[in-house]
Formats: sequence, structure tokens, C-alpha cells
Amino acid sequence: MKYKISIFLTALFLISASAHAQMSQFGAKAGLNLSNMTIDGSNDRNLRTGFHAGVFTRMGISEFFSIQPELLYTTKGFTNNYDVAVAEGEVDFNLNYLEIPINVVYHLAEDFSFQFGPYVSYLLTANVETNNELLNLFDFDTDSDIDRDNFKSFDFGVTAGLEFQLDPILLGFKYNLGLMNVAEDTLPGELLGDKSKNTVIQIYAGILF
Repeated sequence: MKYKISIFLTALFLISASAHAQMSQFGAKAGLNLSNMTIDGSNDRNLRTGFHAGVFTRMGISEFFSIQPELLYTTKGFTNNYDVAVAEGEVDFNLNYLEIPINVVYHLAEDFSFQFGPYVSYLLTANVETNNELLNLFDFDTDSDIDRDNFKSFDFGVTAGLEFQLDPILLGFKYNLGLMNVAEDTLPGELLGDKSKNTVIQIYAGILF
């Protein structure tokens, strides 16, 4: 699987490199992440607040289309709140990735575009944090022994969104959908199950140089 992803990305970068150099633009972007996972029972209450930040280049290939590779640091995961007979609290699954989206940009107007394309992510760090209150009397926080080794090193998915360009400022919204189960078999099945795919809503601002 890793080799297929590498070949796929290499091909896309070669396509990008063939774009006209005089039409290239560089930029930086950062924004809010609202992440979750496609596990049973997941809903909006499980959203984890995080961020993403990085750089990109936009290379025009026609009047209406551009290719935009990006290099981002992005946080993912989800929050699980629980309230049982003797305890209540939350569990945070924190997954932090280095991500390469390669967007096809369709310019609907001079200042408005639709973006879509694949992404591949490399897992940098992972951990699970708990914040519990027992019998409403004792508060305690713990860091679980669950770490990066319990999750797959690579994630792969698709992304799509809209962007407004107010030269040189960019404002955008994107949705990322993971296509791979991110949990290894070493992760206890009752925690995530076999359908643990990343989903992320992104709201961002950027600037073109």
C-alpha cells in the first residue's frame, strides 16, 4: 500500500511540475480543524477542536484549472464524553499528521474556486488523554499507554472545498474524508473498532506571495 501511494504522489507531482512556471503562485495557510472518526455512535458531540498550518504552491494549467500541492501539519482525532453511574469525563484521541493534499482547483470566477483531490498523511504523534471525575468527589487525569504504535503510519483520503480570493488574502472551507482504517490490530477493539476513519472540517485563511 505504501508503494502504491508513493507512485501515485510521484505521478501527481510530475504533472504539477509540467505546469507553466510563469503561472505559479506560492502561499501559506492556517486555520481551524473540527475532527472526528467514523466509528459507531459518533456524532457532532465527538468533534475535537484542533488546527492545521502549512504552505502551498498553485500552478496554472489552463484558464480555469490549477494544480495545488500543499504541505501541512494537521491535528485529527476525536473526543468521547461519557457519564456512567459512578464516573463522568472525556477521552481525547489525539492524532497529529504531516499531510500532503494535491488539489485540482477549478476557478468558477476570478475570486471564487472549487477544490478537490487526494491527500496522504504521515502520522507524527498519537496519544490518548483522559479527564475523569469519580463519584463527583475525586478528579484525576491520566495519559494512556496507547501511542503511535497503535495506529497506522499512513492515512489516505480525499478532500473538497470552496475558496474565496480577496488578493492577496484567501478564505476557505474544506472537508477531508479518510479512506483507511487508522487503527492497528494492537488497539483494543472496544475503543475504535474496525471503522475508524478520519474526518475533518477545515476553516482557514491564507495569503499569496
